[in-house]
Amino acid sequence: MKKLILLTALLLFSLDSAQVNRFIYELKFVRDTIAKTSFTNVLFLDVNNKDVKFYYQELYEEDSVQRVTKNYSSGITLGNSLMLERSVNSFDNENYVFIDTDYYKYNSNDKLKWEILPETKTQKEYTLQKATAEFGGRKWTAWFCKDVPINQGPYKFQGLPGLIFQIENNQKHYIFNLTEIKKLDSPSDTTRILETNFGKKAIPITLKKYNELLSNAYYNPYSEIRTKLSKGEDYTFSAYGKEIKTTKDLDELRKVIQSDKRKNYNPIEIDKAIEYKE
Repeated sequence: MKKLILLTALLLFSLDSAQVNRFIYELKFVRDTIAKTSFTNVLFLDVNNKDVKFYYQELYEEDSVQRVTKNYSSGITLGNSLMLERSVNSFDNENYVFIDTDYYKYNSNDKLKWEILPETKTQKEYTLQKATAEFGGRKWTAWFCKDVPINQGPYKFQGLPGLIFQIENNQKHYIFNLTEIKKLDSPSDTTRILETNFGKKAIPITLKKYNELLSNAYYNPYSEIRTKLSKGEDYTFSAYGKEIKTTKDLDELRKVIQSDKRKNYNPIEIDKAIEYKE
């Protein structure tokens, strides 16, 4: 785990409307549950007195570069998005997700029931206390700190009497570790990386519709492009390292996509997972 960089006791966690606490988490996760190869992302949890936002450092840095260079090109599509926003002290989350080249958002209510345990441990100068919960079809163990009186944590994990420093599921498929705390003078502008994907607005849908779209993207990927090609329209794009120009190319691509999805489908909330059949 990266060295934990925390602000001193001078850091005040009571926020006015302009101030933001940024909690930076390293996420290690497993896509292929057989190979168990882990991948790493870094995500920002920005908390002010009104709302909470959780999004990828990768997108933040890309947006920063584009703003400096004034080269506003297309964005980055993420296959397994954990991005969301919510109001402070609310369990109603706005989830931001990608399907093929499209960007969507859907609402969910995600209240957790924690069991706080007496076990503690020390990390740097902070005393962490253990808590457990079941969420998304998985069992989770969290370590939170009462000395940081913010009842938030990475992703949808919140509601403990202190900031969550670490949390992982019992199979260690998802492991979040707090690596740094920063204090910002004002909220970051996330309009190009959360509310939109570099200008492409998130389309509002329901969770049911999201699962339908996931299924369609598996059995009939890039269906809109297939329709264009079927009509004889001249359309070329690249996916999975392949250049696609014809419906035959799409048929071959579909085999690759389906194999990849079956192998690497391990969503954080497995109780909402759809079934990918051969």
